[in-house]
Amino acid sequence: MSRDAYFFDKVEDLVSYLEAKLTNPTLLKIQKSLYFLWAFYAATYGSIDYSNENSEFSETIKYPKRLFKANFEAWQYGPVLNKVYEEDKNNSITPSLEKKRYSNSMEKDVWSFIDDMIAQIDPINDFGLVARSHQDSAWKKAYKAGQSHCPMNEEEIIEDYKEYAATTNA
Repeated sequence: MSRDAYFFDKVEDLVSYLEAKLTNPTLLKIQKSLYFLWAFYAATYGSIDYSNENSEFSETIKYPKRLFKANFEAWQYGPVLNKVYEEDKNNSITPSLEKKRYSNSMEKDVWSFIDDMIAQIDPINDFGLVARSHQDSAWKKAYKAGQSHCPMNEEEIIEDYKEYAATTNA
């Protein structure tokens, strides 16, 4: 993966921001927020084809391919990043509203995307987010009842969200 692969070098930086920004940052809400942020970002900004000369995006602004490195697993209550779950469960992540200063318009766009998504996610209760994540075919294909740590396929997640993004923008 190239094109400055990740916006966040450490997903914990985003978790810290979510914990400070969400009204009720439960473990479930943090996990589903990470999933929806990652999926929508990868399906939109992360999927821009800069080689297409008819693209509205110039070579001067290139968005990272992914928001952060992710290894989502299908658990009973939806997609989970196990590493983050363990750290968050043990309260080893400190909430922080600190954003990096924008050094360019790409960073401003990505932070705006994050804040817009948080505004949409925040009013939904935990189990509303779980129910929504259970609609995704990538989760359905990976989940095995009674098991956790079932790896999810990144490309299948992205394809689900390309479809959602297309119907949202239509």
